[in-house]
Amino acid sequence: MKLAHLRTACYLYNQFSDYDAKYLSLSTKYPNLQLNDKDQVIALIEWLRSWGCRQFKKTAEKASMNSIMKWYEINESKLPSSNDCLIDYDLSANKKTIIDLFNDLSNRRAATKERGDQGIDVRIGPVGAAKTLFVLRSNLFSPWDTPIYKKLNLEGDGSGYIGYLSIIQKELKEVRAELSKSGIEWNALLEILDKRHKAYPKVIDEYFWITITRRCDPAVIENFFKLNGR
Repeated sequence: MKLAHLRTACYLYNQFSDYDAKYLSLSTKYPNLQLNDKDQVIALIEWLRSWGCRQFKKTAEKASMNSIMKWYEINESKLPSSNDCLIDYDLSANKKTIIDLFNDLSNRRAATKERGDQGIDVRIGPVGAAKTLFVLRSNLFSPWDTPIYKKLNLEGDGSGYIGYLSIIQKELKEVRAELSKSGIEWNALLEILDKRHKAYPKVIDEYFWITITRRCDPAVIENFFKLNGR
């Protein structure tokens, strides 16, 4: 991935959405989110709704809270360290742990919907699970959405999520190598991208959100301006 294309994508992301502001609001209030605290779980669920997770219905908030808190109770000790960064993280060695964390959370109940005379469980699902893991460990995990993982031919499960993290890791390393060739320190990236958050994996996800979910190709934009002498 070219740094120039990443810059364009991150700029467009800022223009097309207010997701950064919503994430910053949550992460500023709870920089070390603890999902054994009801107020923090409610804040997480409200943020998930603001990021498009419609499975977390207000009428089923208690069910969502119970599922998330139970998952956290069982898995808190299995979460990677908050100091781990994806770019240099050994995904192969930790593959099973991440897959298990993801699948356990994804398969838990977020709500129940009525179909005829039956109540059917609505899962937290792969998008809700990824966004929750991202908030818990924002320098290691990434959000994703359904168009992204389908376009990249990934399954919406823990194995697919590991695949997505591997893709992001590869892209981050390419960007780091480009910065190094230009004599620019890695920790300058977020400033170059005009990002207020500190989540490195998220900037690659922003690129995919722009190019896949919103179907805007930074390379096409770059060529347009070159052809028009701007």
